[in-house]
Amino acid sequence: MRKCLLVLRFTMIAVLTVWGGTAALAQTAPSPNRDLSGIWGVKQAARLPWAPNTNRAFAVEVPLQPWAQEYCRFVGCARGVRFTGEPGGNAYLIGEDPALRKCAPRGFPRILLDGELMEIIQFPSRVFMRFYVNNEMREIWTDGRGHPEDFDLTWMGHSIGRWDGDTLVVDTIGIFGGEGGKYKWLDPAGYPHSDELHVTERIRRTDPNSLQFDLTFEDPKAFTAPVRARVIYELRPGEQIREYIRCEDRIFAEGENEAWPFFTGEYPMPHVPIVDTTQ
Repeated sequence: MRKCLLVLRFTMIAVLTVWGGTAALAQTAPSPNRDLSGIWGVKQAARLPWAPNTNRAFAVEVPLQPWAQEYCRFVGCARGVRFTGEPGGNAYLIGEDPALRKCAPRGFPRILLDGELMEIIQFPSRVFMRFYVNNEMREIWTDGRGHPEDFDLTWMGHSIGRWDGDTLVVDTIGIFGGEGGKYKWLDPAGYPHSDELHVTERIRRTDPNSLQFDLTFEDPKAFTAPVRARVIYELRPGEQIREYIRCEDRIFAEGENEAWPFFTGEYPMPHVPIVDTTQ
């Protein structure tokens, strides 16, 4: 009888140990709605009212400070057109794009708004976003830490996230502004931003195949009011993020004009005036 009781006791301990381990693993694994992992591509991005069916600009005129207005008058923010003459939502003087002229990283938030493939790799303490363009990587800390008191400005900034139900709320600061648009744009439309850009994101799965980003951009040095945008990514399980080498043609080119991208000649000034949103 004693032997049977000992066997029963050890059996119960083993069952409880296995169950406890399984429960612990279940607690660390994200719920289906909190699982952001996978390969994603842009399905719908913010659009300008006069540029339907495009995915390269915001849905409203960006309220700019005077210096940012002057820059946008120069590059023609969101006034670019396709070869067919239709609005494209990019900068009118696309040749001024620092990502083309200087092989500069796109950085955040532009890399998110560009619409290329993105892979999300998720851990309990961090979320990684790996982008096809330039193989750029973004890191979001989800372990409860705050922003450091002293930090260097970076192309991606410093991001911390917390869960609000099934929505990942991300706060990003410390983003390199690029000296008034010379080295970094907010998006392909050409809008500049300063080193004080503060981005808040609310990221959630609206259905099994859709990932919605609601973004708020605050930058008192560049904008006169907060700017909001929405981007929706769709799951692309059959896709693969391949190697991307920025300005690879320039490595093998024999001459300066044999590599893409290169730009020559004079650019016409933007044919659509920038709206003065400060009036």
